[in-house]
Amino acid sequence: MPFYEAMYLVHPSVDDERLEEVVARYNQVVESAGGVVEHSGKWDRRRLAYPINRVKEATYVLMYFRANPQVPAELDRLFRISDEVIRHLIVRHDKPHLVLTVSTVEEAVEAPAGEPATAEQPIEVTEPAETEAVGEESTEQADVFESEEPASAEEEQA
Repeated sequence: MPFYEAMYLVHPSVDDERLEEVVARYNQVVESAGGVVEHSGKWDRRRLAYPINRVKEATYVLMYFRANPQVPAELDRLFRISDEVIRHLIVRHDKPHLVLTVSTVEEAVEAPAGEPATAEQPIEVTEPAETEAVGEESTEQADVFESEEPASAEEEQA
C-alpha cells in the first residue's frame, strides 16, 4: 500500500476536546477503508502567513498513513466539506522510511516539560549504493582515458 502524509489546518474555534474527535474521525476514515494510520496527532497552533476567510491562526494536525489510492480521494472530499478544516494537503511519499525516520528522531528529541528540547544526536543521511557504483565507474573511465593519451603521444613522437 502507498504511504501518504496529510496535514490539515483546523479552525481555531475548535477546542481541544473537539479537536481529538476531529482527529479520531479522520483516522477512522482511513482505518475503515482498510488503511493503517502510522502516526496522527496535533502538531501545533500557529499564526497563519496570510488570513484564510478572516482566520489568522489555526491548529495544524499531521497524519501519516498507508492506504489504497481511493482513501486520499475520500479524505480530500471530507476535508473540503468540513467546517472545521480550513486548509489541507495530502502528499504521497515514495520513500516512507525517510519520513518515518525523521519524525521518530524528532519525537525522541522532545524533552520533558520545563526543559528546552535539544538535538544532540545528528540525523545520519546515507547515500544510496547506486551513487557509489556510478562514482567508481567514472573513476575507472578516467583511468582509461589517461592511459590512452600517453600512448597516442608516444606514437606521435615515433
